[in-house]
Amino acid sequence: MKKMIALLLTISLLLVVFAGCSAQKQETSEPAATESTPAATEEQTPAEEQAEAPAETEEAAAASPEDVDWPKLMSLGTAATGGAYYNVGVAIGKMLESHLPTSVTVEITAGALENPVLIDSGDLEIGFTNEHIAYAAVNGTAQFEGQPIALNCLAAGLQPGVVHFAVLNGSGIETLSDLKGKTIAVGAQGNGSLSTITTIFDYFGISWDDFTPSYMSYSDGCQALVDGTVDCAIVPAGVPNSSIQTLAAAGKDYKLLSWSDEERDGFLAENPFYASVDLQPGTYEGQDEVVNTIATANIIIVSPNMDENESYWLCRTLWENIEEVYAAIPALRDSLTLENATKTTIDIAPGALRYYQEVGACLLYTSDAADE
Repeated sequence: MKKMIALLLTISLLLVVFAGCSAQKQETSEPAATESTPAATEEQTPAEEQAEAPAETEEAAAASPEDVDWPKLMSLGTAATGGAYYNVGVAIGKMLESHLPTSVTVEITAGALENPVLIDSGDLEIGFTNEHIAYAAVNGTAQFEGQPIALNCLAAGLQPGVVHFAVLNGSGIETLSDLKGKTIAVGAQGNGSLSTITTIFDYFGISWDDFTPSYMSYSDGCQALVDGTVDCAIVPAGVPNSSIQTLAAAGKDYKLLSWSDEERDGFLAENPFYASVDLQPGTYEGQDEVVNTIATANIIIVSPNMDENESYWLCRTLWENIEEVYAAIPALRDSLTLENATKTTIDIAPGALRYYQEVGACLLYTSDAADE
């Protein structure tokens, strides 16, 4: 009887042990199922992966700017002095240099057309260009036919380049079509304005053989108009533009050519990279009527080879200290905003994209995708 009782106790004890082991095995199997979750994410849609990207990169972005391996000197490509690119570049460069452990030099270049080339060659770390030029460069079209250049956008929304066509009253030039046979200051050689001028003149049926181009800076072009050595000065730049202002300061009776609604609507239908702009009376001294014209979108570009932490901290520093830039260039307050920052047709730099996702500003890459 005692043996039977002992046997029963032994069996009971074994059952308890087995039950404990079974429970432990069940408990350890649950984390195993959790650990298999990443395998499921491999089958997520690209939209879902993009939506989760901020969580994956936030830890990498936690380092301070001092932990980034910055170059000793960063070059920011603008354009000729006297134009919006240069003035904006000085403001942004000064702000970046005061908040980052690197030096920033503002480079005078031929402008929007040359800056992508200089980014590609490594001569610039940061540059300004037109949206349509960046698109052409990345896709190997227009001036970059068969020779695409890889670019990333750090921020869109730079002050639009409003296209001014300045002539003197009494010159007989009333419309853009009247520019055939005239001598026209078209900006510096290699400037992005040449692409814009070509696009506009193509629409009006004017070829480069139909007029005499004079290549010079915007300020020199307006001075040439004052001196009477050119018939028209074309200035695609931010408003108000100091070069245009010199016309009134020189006491010249000038005017800005205005597009008809039909002309502008037709042009914009064929060229969606541009936008309509109405210069209200008083924008410039001596301007008494509304001037209907167009504008080019402008963006900040970097190389896709830029370190992700560099582009992250460049972008973050820009937006966290944007009031300093606005103080120097008040007109940027209307265009260079987080709302406009991701409105571009080219890829956003990975580090910049990370920042825009963190602050919820990247509608193009997250919100739209998450809704799908």
